[in-house]
Amino acid sequence: MKTKNWLPQLAILVGLLALIGGGYALARLLPASVPGLPPLSKLDLAPQTVDGITATVESYYADAMRMVFAVRLTGSDAFPGNVSLSSADGAWANSSAGVKMGGDPSHYLFDLASEMPLRSDRFQGQLEFIVTASPGDDDPVATFRFDLDLPIHPALTFEPKQTVWADGLEILLDRLVITPAQTYAYLCYLTPTRADWTIGGDATLRVGAQVAGIQSYALLFDSVYGDGSKGGDPGWTSPIQNGRCVKIGFPIGDAKPESLTLTIPALEQSMPEVIPAEDLAMAYERLNAEGIEMEWHIVDHGAYPEWKKLPAGMSEQEAYRQFIRALGYIHPGTWTFELQLKQGEGSQPRFTTSSYGAATPIPLSTVEPRLAATLPGRIHSFDLSPDQKTIAFATSQGVVLYNLETFKLLRALEESENIFQVAFSPDGTKLAAGSILMRASESGLPHVIVWDAATWKTLFERENQEQASIPFGALAWSPDGNLLAFSLPDRGLVAVDIKTGEAVSLQKNFIVPPYDIDWSPDGSRLIATGDLAYGFRRWRVDTGASVRLYDSRAGAAPVQLAWSPDGTRIASAHADGTVCLWTTATNQCDGLIYAHQNQASALVWSLDGSQLATGGGVIRIWDTHTGKLVRAFGLNDKSIYARLEWLDSKTLVSLETGYAGEALTIVRFWDVATGKIFMEFQGASGEHYQ
Repeated sequence: MKTKNWLPQLAILVGLLALIGGGYALARLLPASVPGLPPLSKLDLAPQTVDGITATVESYYADAMRMVFAVRLTGSDAFPGNVSLSSADGAWANSSAGVKMGGDPSHYLFDLASEMPLRSDRFQGQLEFIVTASPGDDDPVATFRFDLDLPIHPALTFEPKQTVWADGLEILLDRLVITPAQTYAYLCYLTPTRADWTIGGDATLRVGAQVAGIQSYALLFDSVYGDGSKGGDPGWTSPIQNGRCVKIGFPIGDAKPESLTLTIPALEQSMPEVIPAEDLAMAYERLNAEGIEMEWHIVDHGAYPEWKKLPAGMSEQEAYRQFIRALGYIHPGTWTFELQLKQGEGSQPRFTTSSYGAATPIPLSTVEPRLAATLPGRIHSFDLSPDQKTIAFATSQGVVLYNLETFKLLRALEESENIFQVAFSPDGTKLAAGSILMRASESGLPHVIVWDAATWKTLFERENQEQASIPFGALAWSPDGNLLAFSLPDRGLVAVDIKTGEAVSLQKNFIVPPYDIDWSPDGSRLIATGDLAYGFRRWRVDTGASVRLYDSRAGAAPVQLAWSPDGTRIASAHADGTVCLWTTATNQCDGLIYAHQNQASALVWSLDGSQLATGGGVIRIWDTHTGKLVRAFGLNDKSIYARLEWLDSKTLVSLETGYAGEALTIVRFWDVATGKIFMEFQGASGEHYQ
């Protein structure tokens, strides 16, 4: 192989793209910087030889936004060309790629970055690159593809919401996304004029002892462009209505960042296609006063400066900065953001994770479980008594109660009614049910009834006079068992004192009657589905003051809600399969799980709050601190799990309902550790609302 003495000066730019899904992006080539990478790990992949050229991927570094590979090429003259990553489904996984020389003429570093963090804790896909006979040649002499299955460092997200003023302008640092080798900063500001003003290319980031300049730049939002909705970043919403938001990337980071400093010396106006003659003449005059003589030349594919005289010691790059300044295209600051990053302070651990690519769920057992009982009606819902000794079923033929120790029928109530919801009070002394009293073939009157669980006398009853053509919505007891909240057919919700029958809280103007309701553990607040857009409503019971919790990443309405046992978080399951874990102190979805490919139809916190069970066409158990999938079982493509409830830390109870009208409704008791069913109650088949 020939010696390539000039190669230490080689830096091959393969591509720099800023890709923003669903909109447009503005990208620019910025001065290259040499990042301080964490140590590379050895990679045990077999070398590949194509047409006399051997490629060996020797080591790597991988995180959720950046991957670097040390590659050795031996054989005849070989120069790496286009480099890319693709995920297991063939989609591109990187938005930029660069190649730099390694320690000798045969050694290269492939540096690939992504604008969006990967969703899982592993990367499965391919590294692909071409080899050419000379630098810059477009004709490949060999193509290499290496299959990858790599653990990756996660991305940490912080929301500083810090504002800094300088020279009459305000810049907001809205978000930081940090990995051990990459940092993205989301910045919003009002531009000095209506021109295209960007963050200056001399901005720097300091993380610990590392300092780096900007590596990438992308436009997220600009109110001047149409309605301002173009561009953007999945999972991020502009905090401003007027101005501009951008995302700038730096090739440094930290696995456990504690502090950082972001310095922005100036804003810069992008060079227009044609500089006005009067602006150019004024710039020449200012430069001449500084001993700089130049001419600005327009050519077919752009423009360039010709430097005729420079002061001693001044580089052309420094002179170009003076030219931009003389044109008035620099708005000086400086804006300095100094941050102490304390993970978990005022916010739960942040994560965005996916079930896809996870281990195959434990299949349904072929061993028939114990059939505890067959119910005469179709099961719509169920609830376990607080002492775990009784289960109540809401069925199409009334309320049915069974003893969970003897499996004997204890009682049947309101057998002529189509009951949709049933709930024990927290102390087990009362049982509430919600039904539709049919007065016509297609509509009925919503009916709520509460019994004393010892004497089975009626304690409270309310029959709405407004007809409803949909199933009864939802009901929920307050933690002290004194108040019952339930849906109203006129798209409202009321919380009633059971002893007096008086309404203590009323909410109206939902899009549909709420079909899931939950109380905060301290009884001060309620949450309910059915609110505007894809959000849900939370309000104080004493004042009625409400907020709407919404996150654009959850692209469909929530169908179930659940407050964590300690009251610090709320989980919402959405019709597009996503699950959000919200921090109640900040109203932020700090944990997003792509939990199911279709609807996430059920969810429930474990008794200690450390796990969350979700149901769709399969049951999945998630770690609520990391977002990682713990276990999956019960895969069934013909039904969904419409309700889940923990019996204890080892046992989960589910209601399975078939997609087809004739499918059975089944309540199953699962061993969470093994995914086995040890008992079930079967309901009747038939149309869903019969």
